Amino acid sequence: MKEKHLILFIFAVLALNSCSQKNKTRIPIVNLITKSESFDEFSKLFYSDSLFQLNRIIFPLENDKKIEKEYTSALRGSDNIEMHKKNNYHPYNKNNWVFLNNAYFKNNDSIAIIEGITYKRRFHKTNKFIEEYLIYADDEFVMVKLKFKSINGKWYLIDYVDGFAN
Repeated sequence: MKEKHLILFIFAVLALNSCSQKNKTRIPIVNLITKSESFDEFSKLFYSDSLFQLNRIIFPLENDKKIEKEYTSALRGSDNIEMHKKNNYHPYNKNNWVFLNNAYFKNNDSIAIIEGITYKRRFHKTNKFIEEYLIYADDEFVMVKLKFKSINGKWYLIDYVDGFAN
């Protein structure tokens, strides 16, 4: 029964595509029946194409929402607003985002020496998301955390915590 519905759907799409005007762009059937993109393919593009990267980030990031909430709460409960303004915290957005590059790492669980310091790159995968960590190799201290989530079959960066910025 499901096969008949799929076949009817494909024929309907073909009929609609054939009725379109010549100056309109046709939508290939393959794009209409979307599969989930692989994280590995997404990752290659994410770290090599700055425009792709920027379009696959959901702003505001989770950590920025959390910090903004804490900051707003602190402002409400404080008499010294100037002290909180000196914090100079600015959430990430499309205008201040710096392109992330993983050129030092060749595979998922790899080790790289960057400016004389050894780092490890690790991934933690669940059914809902994938977290990527950049860790000091000596003491296993997490320096960078990226959190990716699949939404409608496409991967997006939803959180980024940079321990180097502190």
